[in-house]
Formats: sequence, C-alpha cells, structure tokens
Amino acid sequence: VALLVLLSQGLFAQANVDSPYSMFGIGQLRDKTMNSRLKGMGGVANAMHGKGLINAENPASYAMIDSLAFLFDAGMYFKTSDFSTSSLSETSNNANFDFVAMAFGATDWWRISLGVQPFSNVGYNLVVNSHKDDVGNYATTFKGLGGLNQAFIGNAFRLGKHFSVGANASFVFGDYETLTTLSFPDSTYMIGSRRGVDMLVKSFMFDYGLLYNTNLSKDLNLSIGLTYNQKIKLRGTQTTFIRSMEEDADSDSEYLIDTILYKVKEKSAITMPHGFGFGVALQKNNRWAVAADFNWSQWSKFAREGVNDSLQNSWNVAIGAEFTPTSSSVSNYFRRASYRFGGFYEQTYLNLKGHSINKFGVTVGISLPLPRTLSKVNVGLEVGQCGTKSAGLIQERYFKASVGVSVFERWFVKRKYN
Repeated sequence: VALLVLLSQGLFAQANVDSPYSMFGIGQLRDKTMNSRLKGMGGVANAMHGKGLINAENPASYAMIDSLAFLFDAGMYFKTSDFSTSSLSETSNNANFDFVAMAFGATDWWRISLGVQPFSNVGYNLVVNSHKDDVGNYATTFKGLGGLNQAFIGNAFRLGKHFSVGANASFVFGDYETLTTLSFPDSTYMIGSRRGVDMLVKSFMFDYGLLYNTNLSKDLNLSIGLTYNQKIKLRGTQTTFIRSMEEDADSDSEYLIDTILYKVKEKSAITMPHGFGFGVALQKNNRWAVAADFNWSQWSKFAREGVNDSLQNSWNVAIGAEFTPTSSSVSNYFRRASYRFGGFYEQTYLNLKGHSINKFGVTVGISLPLPRTLSKVNVGLEVGQCGTKSAGLIQERYFKASVGVSVFERWFVKRKYN
C-alpha cells in the first residue's frame, strides 16, 4: 500500500503541454490500455489474460491470475511530439508516471485488483492573432492545464470452466483550469478581459467485463472478451470568473481593473458516454500470442453543463502479436525475452471544421525477465500521428516510450515443512 501511494504521487502532476486538442471535451484521454506489455502489442486488451498480467481494460481477465500470486505493476512514459500547421511547427516533451496497480487472489474463484492511473490530461497554450479595421490588432489566448485521475478497485469471478465476469469501480478525481484572454497589444484605449473556469471533479464511474476462455488443444488457448463502460455523470464543482484588465507591453505585466463575474464552487456535472469493446486472442502457452480489438464510444452524447462541445462517436481497431523463442532457456538470456509488435487506427471524438481528427500508430515492445524470478521489465515503443494540416488544423507526430516493472511473487503458498 505504501508503494502504491508513493508511486502514484506523480500522477497528480499533469503535463504542462500535452496537445492543443486537449482543449476539447475533458482533455486528452489516456491510452486504451495502461499495461506496458500490452502497449507493445498495439494496445490490444479486451481478450488478453495471463497468470501474471494485470489487465484493467477487461476486469474479467483478473480471474485468470495465478491464485497463489501477488502481482505489482508500475510504469511511466516519455513522449516527444512535433506539432505543425501548414506554416508553423513546435516541439513538446513530457514524462510522467503512467500507472500503479496490484492484484491477488481472494479465493480459488475470486480475484481482486486495485490501482491508480491518469484518466485525462489538459495541457495547451494557443495564441490566435486577428485584426479588425475599427479595432486594430488583437489576440486571443487559450490556455489549459491540469487533468483527471482515477483510482480503481476491481473484482473478478470465475463462472464454471470457461466464463469469468468482472467489474471495476473507479473514483475519478482531479481538476483542470481553462483560461481565455482577449488582449489589444497595439491600443492604449481598449481594455482586455480574461475568462477562467476551474473544474474540480470527485465522482465514481463503473465498467464491466466478460471473458470466454477455452483450450483448443493441450497448449493452445482461445479467448473472447467483451467490455462495457457505463454512461454516468461525473459530479463536481466549477469556479468561474471574468475580469477586465490592462497589459503593459514594456514590462509584460497585467493590471486588474475590475471583476465582472465571480461564481465559486457551483455544482456541476459532466455526462460521460457509454461504450463497448470486443476482442479475440489466441495464445500458445509461454510461446506466442495474437490478438485483435474493436472499441466504440458514444461521445456524441457527452455534455458538460448541458453543452455537447461538438464531439462525435469514437472507435478504434488494434492488432498485436507476441513471441517468446524459448521461455525456459538457460544458456541464452534473450531467448527468454518476449518480443512484441502491433498497430492501431482510431477515429477520436473530435471533428473540427468538417475534418475528423484521426490517430494511428505502430508499436514494438520487449519483456526482459529478471534473474531468479518471474518478474519482468516491460518496454513499449510507439510512433504515431494524430490530426491533419487541412483547414488550418494542427497535426501531431509523436514518439512515446513506456517502461513498466511487473513483479510476480508467490505469497500464498502453504508450507508443508517448517
């Protein structure tokens, strides 16, 4: 529990610059899967399971964890992005903790998992310069920072030989602030203004999973997974202010003139949409695995204080594979390592100026076993692109590296001899 608390502290410090597209909805959503191993496989997760795998995307997969094991996973990421339009470009770098999770067996048929991970990031700073003949030059600055996190506890139960069900209950918390500033850099007669909104969220959400698992032969396993995210309202409070102000161009200072509007901690709600996922995986014990996923979410029903924010329904497809040459090799360390690759394509919930903001990428990964233990270090690398330069929009090309440590310990073995 101490490790869970200490390592999760990094989650609360969100990145300052994440993406200009994080100004819409609730920000830039986290990756579909938190686990560093699955990130190397294109993010496939709906049907993946294993004795030493914590897969929070389908909580029914917890039921396949070794009943005698205690699992602890923690990960972090580094991301570098190049943002560009038809005439401008900028580079952004950020790093942060990705997730912390643990899982263990309560009985032969019941498993428990808990953890903390980001839910969304907000980080952007945009300046739009404009001109009107009767006003002159003016600038509109859009700035946002913060984000939401989620702490979850999951339970999974085996139902007979082939089926398992599970559910995650998540506490979503955090805050993000948006600032819109109107300024007149060339005029001493025009008064600028700033509108700020600080959203504080403390609420619960739930998701569910079903897993069908069967052996096609002695060491060949087929699994089919279904996931469902419940439509729910995230409750919180919102503080809003509007102020008039002047700028001193020589000293780059701001002077408050008057407060036009100030509303403190009004009750607020964000309507989160429902969604579902389907996946299939074929795994050969300790040798290879292939998997494919499809996910869909009804973001057209998203609303913040009744405002939709012009979001569209989102969907994504992903495929991935994993190969381990010889898991029991003694003489060659790299034959015990697991190698992964995959890819994905996503229609995000954004549609701007008639253009859907789509995202795609390819991934590779590796698991490095630690000596004299079943624990591993997982590394996933992702190269991708999001957005377009058409219609004055912004295109992001990025490289992301995820590193995680998966600790596998047998804690619940009864001693036969003292």
